[in-house]
Amino acid sequence: MAWNIKGVWHESCAAEGHCSFYFGRDRDEPCKQLVLYQIQEGQIDGVDVGGILIVTIADLYSEKVADLMVKGGEGVIYISSKASEEQRKVLEPFFVNNVLRMGLIRDCLGVKYVDMEFSEENGTCRIKMPNVEWEASLTIGGDGKTPQRIENSVLSMSFPILNICNTHYWRYNDFGNNWDFKNRSGARAAFDLKG
Repeated sequence: MAWNIKGVWHESCAAEGHCSFYFGRDRDEPCKQLVLYQIQEGQIDGVDVGGILIVTIADLYSEKVADLMVKGGEGVIYISSKASEEQRKVLEPFFVNNVLRMGLIRDCLGVKYVDMEFSEENGTCRIKMPNVEWEASLTIGGDGKTPQRIENSVLSMSFPILNICNTHYWRYNDFGNNWDFKNRSGARAAFDLKG
């Protein structure tokens, strides 16, 4: 299917401080990840998907950097219930077959359509939905206004400017998991992708 999407990618994980995986270092235990895809405009197979929010949750299998792209982890996809039937017909297979394979979820436990409340104010973004709550702010640099960023990241091909965030909290309670993280790693980047 032909596609192009633009928007903002938000990522938070279980790491205190910035995630060691960003720096090519192993962890003491496997990590967990929340990603919010804030699609602002675009189309998949000719269907307009602008304005749709999608959240993925991953529970990674290994603490080794070398295993990330090979082993990945298991996870779930949440798609905004505002998606129309036409949008659902392209979003679900697109995320299950393309985005998750490019990301870290190798074993998809399921796809759910849920109500999502998203807000953004002064660099702080929040989402509230059944089973998930999250809040993250851009980390401002020494000049007091410009967000700090990660230079020359392994994600630079998809996200040329990768800003650092402080995840104030993220909570997840579904599929037998009950996680509650405070003051954890985060990142945010604009994306403009096509295939």
